[in-house]
Amino acid sequence: MGLGCTCMITLQLACVGLVTLTIVQSLLFLVLAVSWRIHKEPPPLETNTYCVTCDDIRQSHPYTEKEHLIDAWRQIHNDSVCCGPTRRVMELRIRKEMKKRYVENGQANPSQLVGESFIPDCEWYGMKTPTAKLVGVVDSVPSDIVQGHSKLRWNKNGHTRTANKCIHLELEGEIFIKRPGYYIVSSTLIVNTTGTNNTTQIFGHNFNLLSHRYGTTSVLMHRQKSIKESDNVIFTSFISAAFKLYVNDRISISVSDPNYLANDSSNDHFTAYYTYDMS
Repeated sequence: MGLGCTCMITLQLACVGLVTLTIVQSLLFLVLAVSWRIHKEPPPLETNTYCVTCDDIRQSHPYTEKEHLIDAWRQIHNDSVCCGPTRRVMELRIRKEMKKRYVENGQANPSQLVGESFIPDCEWYGMKTPTAKLVGVVDSVPSDIVQGHSKLRWNKNGHTRTANKCIHLELEGEIFIKRPGYYIVSSTLIVNTTGTNNTTQIFGHNFNLLSHRYGTTSVLMHRQKSIKESDNVIFTSFISAAFKLYVNDRISISVSDPNYLANDSSNDHFTAYYTYDMS
């Protein structure tokens, strides 16, 4: 009887040992399998990584620092796709878009443009891209964002155009955004100080935002030029950049002295052009 009990205990211990060994072997196999998968497959993209075709961000001049950066972003499994930090990829893509619209049209320096336009009037019909192009300053009202500035109001007729969820609020002098995304925003003003009784030493040119999403106001772009009383000059003030705008955002242009601007000049523009949305 004692011998039988001993055999039963020995058998139970053997079964426990066998089960334990099986579990250990399974865990080891799982660890090896996971390690092999990580070694063989590329790691998943980070949430702040954005992928585009490399041609979308490649510049026309090779062998630059940016070109080496693009090559470093190329994917091993598909070398026509480049993945990099979202902000940097977006900057390169929009830079190429702006260069395409300016340089390839024979205008090499956008900061010197007089009457810049992203889209010719003949291309507006049938357009599906949210776009607003306000042309000609008619008057101004005190800015509620920048103290001492005047917010410009634009001609609602003439060359002014809006399309697809970009709305011109003519009484407010604003562009009302109804589709979220990255927009190329620009403004060109022809400033004429000739024959004026100048009391302003600095001419300021601002791009302002009233954010519905955050309930805040801010200046997103600013350019200023020193003006002396002895100056009799005409110059172009140009600002342009790309921003992420949200539904019901309102954007506007303000200046430190609207008296330097001609009334309803076709050379004065305020443009917002939708590019894409990565959300």
